[in-house]
Amino acid sequence: MSTTSSRTVSSRLVRAAAAERTALLRERAKLLRRRESAAAQLASIEEQLATVDDRLGLIDRLAPEAANVHPLPSRDDGEGLKGAAIRQAAIDVLLRGPHGAAPIHYKRWFALLEQAGQPVAGKDPLAVFLTQISRSPVVRRTTQSGVYELDVEVPARLRLRLERLHGRLAATPSALGSPEERAERDRVVAEIGATERALDEAEQALATAAEGDGTRVAG
Repeated sequence: MSTTSSRTVSSRLVRAAAAERTALLRERAKLLRRRESAAAQLASIEEQLATVDDRLGLIDRLAPEAANVHPLPSRDDGEGLKGAAIRQAAIDVLLRGPHGAAPIHYKRWFALLEQAGQPVAGKDPLAVFLTQISRSPVVRRTTQSGVYELDVEVPARLRLRLERLHGRLAATPSALGSPEERAERDRVVAEIGATERALDEAEQALATAAEGDGTRVAG
């Protein structure tokens, strides 16, 4: 085969390889998006399941006899962090390390937690981790897919929100008002309770991390 012919075959091969590579990169990007979407869906399901389990547990505590009818199957999640302990440890591992409050992909964050010797319990630890950090009052999603960051200013905003809610409650007619007024009062009371719980967790999470390295986190 002549040199010219070899170059022609070579150039055709390069073009074909380049076209195939472009197609594969598009397919790869599509699969990555599907994986992120599936992870988000799984995290949502885990959160819904946790909510249902919490409600079942409450019913079982209020009426133990009811649990004998259809007992709640035990979930063997193995050893490791669970629930709020995951959220606290996740924040600690960032604020006590060199990464700080900078944005981080949840998979990298999960890896840092495991490297710190704090595994997450569950059949799918990564999904459980994603569910828990999504529920933390001091964690927020960024515009980048799968990337989260700490919101160290959230305690101040929650305290301001509590002040406004207490103002609304004071301006809401008493429980002796109309059904609509009672419903509004119940909504405000429920929102105050949820905000107080979020504030308690946020302050504890940031204070615990700050105590670990002697620094003070704003808020």
